[in-house]
Amino acid sequence: MDVSVIGGGPGGLYASILLQKANPDWEITVHERNPQGVTYGWGIVLPNRTLSNLRAADAPSYEAIDERSTQWEPFDLYYGGERYRSSGHSFASMLRTDLLELLQERCRDLGVALEFESEIDDPQSLAAASDLVIGADGIHSETRSEFADEFGAETVDGEARFSWFGTEADFDALSHIFVENEDGIWCAHTYPGEVSTFIVDCDAETWANADLDQRSEEEYLAYLEDVFAEHLDGHELLSQVDRWQTFTTVRNERWSHDNLVLIGDAAHTAHYSIGSGTTLAMEDAIALADAIGESDADVGTALESYEQQRRPIAESLQRSGERSRLHFEDIRRFYGFDGIQFVLHHLTRSGRLTYDSMSRRDPDLVEEFERWFAASSPGGAATPEQADPVSPATQPLELRDLTLSNRAVRVAGQTFDARDGRPTDAQLAAVRERSNDGAGLTMTEPLAVSEDGRITPGSPGLYSDDHVSAWQETIASADTPVGSTLVHTGTNGARQTQPFGLEGPIPRNESWASRVTDQYSNPPRTYAPDRLQGEDLERIERTFADAARRADDAGFDYLQLQLGNGYLLGSFLSPLTNDRTDAYGGDLESRVQFPLEVVDAVRDAWPDSKPLGAVVQATDWAADGLTLEDSFAVGRALSDRGVDVLAPVAGGVSDDQHRGDVHGLANFSDELRNEVGLPTMATVQATTSDEVNTLVGTSRADLCTYYGSVNEL
Repeated sequence: MDVSVIGGGPGGLYASILLQKANPDWEITVHERNPQGVTYGWGIVLPNRTLSNLRAADAPSYEAIDERSTQWEPFDLYYGGERYRSSGHSFASMLRTDLLELLQERCRDLGVALEFESEIDDPQSLAAASDLVIGADGIHSETRSEFADEFGAETVDGEARFSWFGTEADFDALSHIFVENEDGIWCAHTYPGEVSTFIVDCDAETWANADLDQRSEEEYLAYLEDVFAEHLDGHELLSQVDRWQTFTTVRNERWSHDNLVLIGDAAHTAHYSIGSGTTLAMEDAIALADAIGESDADVGTALESYEQQRRPIAESLQRSGERSRLHFEDIRRFYGFDGIQFVLHHLTRSGRLTYDSMSRRDPDLVEEFERWFAASSPGGAATPEQADPVSPATQPLELRDLTLSNRAVRVAGQTFDARDGRPTDAQLAAVRERSNDGAGLTMTEPLAVSEDGRITPGSPGLYSDDHVSAWQETIASADTPVGSTLVHTGTNGARQTQPFGLEGPIPRNESWASRVTDQYSNPPRTYAPDRLQGEDLERIERTFADAARRADDAGFDYLQLQLGNGYLLGSFLSPLTNDRTDAYGGDLESRVQFPLEVVDAVRDAWPDSKPLGAVVQATDWAADGLTLEDSFAVGRALSDRGVDVLAPVAGGVSDDQHRGDVHGLANFSDELRNEVGLPTMATVQATTSDEVNTLVGTSRADLCTYYGSVNEL
């Protein structure tokens, strides 16, 4: 076969090595646009698992990498003037120039033709003249651009600014160094080596304040040397045609077209903060070479097999990289954390590490954190040193006068067999079962505030004094505090819902009551925001307040209002469902007014000593719908009105919703908690103590809905 490789970076060179090694009679040519010996960038990192794969794929190049790389195991984080060292993070780092040099040497040994200053302006002609073309030309791939439609290429730019530098300052571990000055927050990502890599990034606000784009290279290098003076130890920052840029996320719907295939950054990018760029490129090369070998050089079959194997892995790393990128872009949100709290949140930012995996990697660090968390919890020791190290999930939480013994929340499943809103014995038994297993809080299924506000005809409610007596005995006999969610379904009447479902209500089962019956004298559309008049709004507000009083009479300890998933109050918030043109419609400040009036009425009716929560819509996941930024504004307004807990949900408003790959309910809990400054209940389907500890312990939530065994917390 005649194989042409566009791009002489690590991925392109390594693919050439493996293909030539397996097929000595093939003609393989690498086309590199730069002169020999010229490259941009400083160091690269490779995790231990990748080193093992490189050893198995090609021992000679692995041995050269092993000889010229620096091995290290700890990770250092500098924050608030202190250094925190975490063990168990084994990597190797080396200069990019050294890696390219040894891979080029291995290519020559095998007979690969290396052509420098060979820029391919017409990939299509090259593909016509070759049996296989490998596009390994990086993040700004001309190959991808030439066939953008065929690949389904998409690029998205981030907001934070970064640039790569080198320094002769000595670092003995991968480090993230956070420094705050008058302009904002700076972070340096360092890799150890003969010449250390020193990547500097900052959020958009810091960049704007510092005006680095108005400074010459000499001026901004001097500025950064002053920012990081304590860590550079008198050494300069070394520049190598560095440029400030935002990170570009590259995605392609397809990685191949005819006999042309993309690998590495040309196919997909992962944020530099997780150190996976070179790893992805070289492991792509391994998978591509294996696929070609297994297909007996059938190019079409090989390229399909390569993508099937690598895409799930690459997309998983991309999601991790995106979470990490967003963490750095929103760093101000977390910068007030205590030191050890910041460290654990930072180390778990991408989702690749959990609480349990951190405990295995670095038990001493996690023990230090657990002592801090225990001392910070209600009734904790005076100092972390005096506290016993116990898992965060088992620590108490105070909400006004209510103290929860741990952070797990049980949610009773729905049975849909209430009669006229009064719970049946089966529904009450479900609550009793959950309230006696040791969770911190038990939540009943949602309770309707009016007959026509029920989710289904079999849904329970609190719209009659008769309902109060039905709940009193069950709540009085509970071993744990009991809470509930007050809801008016609005246009979602006569449908099924999950307590904290991602999608909101699902379509009505035809075996249930019709949408308009004696029980539903008003069709659900009657409760669309634009149909409700002044007297309707006043009545709805009263029903919520009356239900709150009944909840107190019944003995409920915690109450929250449903403001999400397209239910009535949530439908006022979303621009997709609120078409009003009066004081309750239009911009967000107006759309939130009626829900806030209901919150005020409920807060007045509900005792000051008892906490009030809100199920809040984080995003509609739909074009022109409610956004996360909108949710922050809603959360702040709720906080001002006396709401104590936010329980984020998403979607359920539009049939044309598109759930994001990166943001889920756990992420929304993290963002709302640390942006708004209120405790959050993560409305996830957690089944293990690791999930609860990861959310609560890393300050992403204060409570977590939990479906596992409480004894395992």
